[in-house]
Amino acid sequence: MDRIRFAVVGTNWITGALVAAGRTVDGFEVVAVHSRSADTGQRFADNHGIPRVHTSLASLAADNEIDAVYIASPNSLHAEQAILMLRAGKHVLVEKPLGANVREVHDMAAAAARADRILMEAYVSPWEPNIDSIGAGLRALGQLRRVVLVKDQYSSRYDRLKSGELPNAFNPEFAAGSLMDLGFYGIALSVLLFGTPSSVHASGLMLPSGVDGQGTVLLGYDGFEVACLHSKIAPTGLGSEIAGEDGVITFDDCSVPTTVRRTQRGGPTTDLGREQSQDHMRYEVEHFITCVRSGVPSPVWPVTRSLEVTRILDEARAQIGVHFPADTRMH
Repeated sequence: MDRIRFAVVGTNWITGALVAAGRTVDGFEVVAVHSRSADTGQRFADNHGIPRVHTSLASLAADNEIDAVYIASPNSLHAEQAILMLRAGKHVLVEKPLGANVREVHDMAAAAARADRILMEAYVSPWEPNIDSIGAGLRALGQLRRVVLVKDQYSSRYDRLKSGELPNAFNPEFAAGSLMDLGFYGIALSVLLFGTPSSVHASGLMLPSGVDGQGTVLLGYDGFEVACLHSKIAPTGLGSEIAGEDGVITFDDCSVPTTVRRTQRGGPTTDLGREQSQDHMRYEVEHFITCVRSGVPSPVWPVTRSLEVTRILDEARAQIGVHFPADTRMH
């Protein structure tokens, strides 16, 4: 397949970033956008040079000139939309988190298997050069003892919540909150680097809307623990670190690190940073296209890993008391 014809579902900033990043990848072509509003969809199409607008998911699914669909709708809509597109024969790239809960991810994986189509979570980190550098540097740290992964980002939508509104970012109907948005990154990176944890302990600050505003997830491993700190109601001031008996790796961001350094115990500090694209989503698009062309699901971030992250998110939500309508909704 010389080119993969994409449609995008959603017209927010991340969809625009995906389109821009995708256009740096050989074989990527965006041919359609879906929006419930014709005006919003047309505006997005005009701004990004996209030829067709769909206002119906059914018409998008029936469009035979689409090979793959990128879904960036609210979390609670991922499963329903992805399953519809998979059944229509489209390959599907779904913005993280893949689904609102484990049951949804199971359903999505089953639909992909039945359709013999690629389903992949759009999680940026596994293919970034600096994440690879962090993984390659772990051996020099000796026995790991403590890992702290921080993802804090004050949300402008929090001000709207405090003023009495209910924005999607803090609405349980859309499977939202800090854990699902930002906590995901630390948990997913831990699973990527260290595998399945032996224990999960979570705490969180609940907001009046019924979701968490910030929290900590402590993941237990053999000989060390990983603390995943996340917040949508406070700005960041900390970086992340992986500390072992022989040294420590520090980096500025646990999703898209731009600086990576290793300091050996009693020794020098080494810059481990690598050159990487400012269009950081290009790496996941490139990998997804490779999977579509080969017909082989991702060996780097397979749905089984997405499922493991979702299990941890489900357990953490249960411990802090975050419940979504999607938890009892069938697809």
